[in-house]
Amino acid sequence: MSYCTLEDVQALNPKRSYSSSTTPNATQVNALIDLVAVEIDSILQAQGYTVPVTTPSNFVNALKYVNAYGAAALAEAGMFPETTDPGQTAHWQMLNKKYEGWLEQLRKGEIPSSLSPGTSSADVASYYTQMGDKDDFPDPPFRMKSEDLEF
Repeated sequence: MSYCTLEDVQALNPKRSYSSSTTPNATQVNALIDLVAVEIDSILQAQGYTVPVTTPSNFVNALKYVNAYGAAALAEAGMFPETTDPGQTAHWQMLNKKYEGWLEQLRKGEIPSSLSPGTSSADVASYYTQMGDKDDFPDPPFRMKSEDLEF
């Protein structure tokens, strides 16, 4: 099950049209939408979520945009296959950067609690726990000498 529609992808690529006579055509873009949804679901499943996600609605809406950005980036790359690198278009770079950023957040389990379905095996983390033990903490930029402290 995908989280977005062809219209959602079209909204992110307003200067592109997808029909039976375009490259990529509407059927191909729908297939890209499904492929991206599979990628999203595999990441969520690795985090312990039941997929496809159906609740809460705000989380499903967030996944809609992740799905749409991924499919829009692939459709943009497919529209210009003659380029040596799909990243040559600024629009592809923006779409792909946004999509990859969201995927990275999902991989790390960085889903805001306001969007979380409530049952996840993803660990809650803080800067301290992500840094490892206290010896890995960066030194503070300013230090106080013990003789400067008054008790």
